[in-house]
Amino acid sequence: MIKTDGFFARTVDRAALTYGRLVWGLEALLPLFDLTVRLYLAHIFWKGGMVKLSSWMSTVMLFTMVYDVPLLPPEIAAYLATAVELGGSFLLAIGLAGRWAALSLFGLNIVASLSYGQLSEAALQEAFYWGILFLYFVLHGPGLLSADALLRSWFRRRTSTKADQGVPGQTALHQT
Repeated sequence: MIKTDGFFARTVDRAALTYGRLVWGLEALLPLFDLTVRLYLAHIFWKGGMVKLSSWMSTVMLFTMVYDVPLLPPEIAAYLATAVELGGSFLLAIGLAGRWAALSLFGLNIVASLSYGQLSEAALQEAFYWGILFLYFVLHGPGLLSADALLRSWFRRRTSTKADQGVPGQTALHQT
């Protein structure tokens, strides 16, 4: 009679180990994925902001005659949209204040989709996908390859160094 219990246990152990290595490998790629998607989105909106700047009179005319931005005068809306596109794109690309940059571009994406009534179905679908990606960064943050992560690491090192040196005024609450 053949003992299958040992064989089955070894097979399950090997499968679990292989699965664990696969998951570890995929998770190791997550920072690169975050960076790539951030750069992709930033590039799209940066180009939009640069186009607006390159022909400012046309931009103001579009905001006056074509885009139906609620609550704002057209010229103010043009300035605001351009600033959010350029500033948000730059911040998202380097990952500084990444959640806020993604949130501002997410809002701009919604307003742009709603205010231009002549968008095709494909353009609306693309705006929807961009919105999902922006929400990912709002919820998840910009990732490990970002200025936010670098600043967080620097701040933690600085705080732990102060705690190790016994700096007056550092309580256990401030050390975490």
